[in-house]
Amino acid sequence: MFPSPVLTARQTRFIDEYLVDANGTQAAIRAGYGAAGARVAAHRLLTNVAISSAIGARQKADATRLWIDRENVLAGLLEAVEMAREQRNPAGMIAGLREIAKLMGFYAPTAAKVDVGLRASAERDRIEAMTDVELFSLIGEISAVTQI
Repeated sequence: MFPSPVLTARQTRFIDEYLVDANGTQAAIRAGYGAAGARVAAHRLLTNVAISSAIGARQKADATRLWIDRENVLAGLLEAVEMAREQRNPAGMIAGLREIAKLMGFYAPTAAKVDVGLRASAERDRIEAMTDVELFSLIGEISAVTQI
């Protein structure tokens, strides 16, 4: 078992500040990193395994302490959307629904695996082997066909 890495005082302060508003750049500035390089420092800090693990552990502890889970957050957002509907506030409804969609993972990127057969692979190899002149000629032929 490896010992857990010791964080510096400034790294610990960054974690505290990041948990305030989840804004890495501002957290870095408030933790004492220079404003000019705060964005880069925040990225470096947030990709540090020890720091991201500490942030995750603190968020989980806060959620447990406050009895907040995904279901409670979703219920609160749905209640807010309903209140916005009653107040005839479409912007509020949209904002609430956007947050619900994020929570539900609707904005998560999707990965698509495309399996090209041997024929497509051979065609790709043929096109990659073409000179610029041959490629421009091919583009001209395609353009002429699509304009008909």
